[in-house]
Amino acid sequence: MVLAGCSNKQQQSQESKPSTKEETMTVNKDKKEVKMQAEVNGKYFTEGTRHAVVYKGGKNGEKSILRGLADEKKFYEAMMSLGAKPGNNLTAEDMKKGAKSIEGSKVNVFVTWDGLGKEIPFGDVIKSTDYKGNDLPLRAMDFRFGGNIDRANKNNTGCVLCLDSCATGIVSNASYKAGEVEALKNVKFYGKKDVLPKDGTKVTVIFRLAE
Repeated sequence: MVLAGCSNKQQQSQESKPSTKEETMTVNKDKKEVKMQAEVNGKYFTEGTRHAVVYKGGKNGEKSILRGLADEKKFYEAMMSLGAKPGNNLTAEDMKKGAKSIEGSKVNVFVTWDGLGKEIPFGDVIKSTDYKGNDLPLRAMDFRFGGNIDRANKNNTGCVLCLDSCATGIVSNASYKAGEVEALKNVKFYGKKDVLPKDGTKVTVIFRLAE
């Protein structure tokens, strides 16, 4: 199942020649996974953020470590097609308190790129500091399908994957409670420059249902 790329009509007209339109998201129901194309945003090698993957067309499209090339709402539909169960348990008020974690189906997230030859767990491309810039141990990632499609439709932030629990992002990290980054200022996240490829490089983010 392909959620982005050429239409049937376009495919028919291009059967005799290679397609020039890149697929930005694909679904494999046998593997229970969604693959999304993204680009490295080198700004966040040195500047902290809580955004891991944000669709480039969303309001927060330039605030993430990886700039997603597929729409977050279509990503939600893709995850639902795999049978993922949304948590939908956080509110905007929760984002001010640092008390609750996102719920929903567990999702294992990986990243790869041309020439790497393997999948890297998403946590391996992220580092964390406190708000003064002192290194902090990164907690083990516990990504959950939060869902949040109503807020995604309302806010149009583009948020696909968040590094703390989020009331808007489609998938977010239950290891950090809602509000730990922006409200409590406990932590900042960065892309690892010594692991990720250079700014602007295309990568593939893999979202695989764990249950």
